[in-house]
Amino acid sequence: MARIEFLSSCFHYSFGPHAPALTIQPGASILVTCADCDNMMSDGSELNAEQRNSNDTTNPIQGNPLAGPIHVDGAERGDMVAVTIDSVELDRDSGITLLASDHGVVPSKFLISEYGDEDQGDSVVPRHMYRWSIDTAASTATMVNPLGGLNAVVPLDPFVGCLGVCPPNGEAVSSLYCGSFGGNLDLPLIRAGSTVYLPVYQEGALLLMGDIHAAQGHGEIIGGGIETSGKIGCTIRLLKLRPIGVCGVLDNESLSAIGTDSDLRQSVQQACGGLVNWLALTEAMNRFDLYNLVSQTVSITLGNLNQPPYPAAASIRLSHLPAPLREALHRWSS
Repeated sequence: MARIEFLSSCFHYSFGPHAPALTIQPGASILVTCADCDNMMSDGSELNAEQRNSNDTTNPIQGNPLAGPIHVDGAERGDMVAVTIDSVELDRDSGITLLASDHGVVPSKFLISEYGDEDQGDSVVPRHMYRWSIDTAASTATMVNPLGGLNAVVPLDPFVGCLGVCPPNGEAVSSLYCGSFGGNLDLPLIRAGSTVYLPVYQEGALLLMGDIHAAQGHGEIIGGGIETSGKIGCTIRLLKLRPIGVCGVLDNESLSAIGTDSDLRQSVQQACGGLVNWLALTEAMNRFDLYNLVSQTVSITLGNLNQPPYPAAASIRLSHLPAPLREALHRWSS
């Protein structure tokens, strides 16, 4: 099957019951063009008014433009769509990260030295747009306009910040937020080589995606990653009648379930419970034995902590699963 190259004629700012921009058959491979979180394309041009969904009133801040929706033929409530991220291609040599007072997770009071000297500029948090030079050949991003004299170089780790389907009951949810439908998760787990499993709530699933990050630590602490544009290569499959109640991620090393709640502890509870329930669906191991196994081996990855709901992923390494359970999981997820 030939890969479909997809450029949305219109980008959305919410996950919701929007008219499909593309209809595909399960198993289709797609290359999706994405603007950055500030509506900039690879050539530096900004999305114009005709390229923005003018009927979308759920989010007055037009950030995180989403490509789609992609209608998956045959997808119905109770199914799951499996989105395998084949590639995350950065298509320009620059990225941005905003620094601003109380913009990120850490309050300004914790960023200012009590011995701050106004002449040194460390008594207030400045507003500053950091710029990065992206070198895909070297797989690095270099800060080019630091406030001090030293540059920083970080390794590239491209991933997809926003990926989701139409939420339950057909409501529209801002592209700044997340839930059981996916959304603005900002989890570095959603990188090339991973498969994201999303529950279907509306006919066709209505898949949307965007918000590419060249790199980002857990939690998106400063309020953004290294934001840039790019293309998402993905293969979309349909799993009939396999609800797990949460979205999740599977790669060659780990299985992860994602919880989302305005209370971070409850996000972790959802994620760990979702991981146990997902593994229990294979019927290969006792549910409470699974709970104990998860408890002793789980790791937690935090996504976007800048506004609730807060996404948390509970992960277990496949090597920790007994061989019959690994084999059952492979059959279930195929």
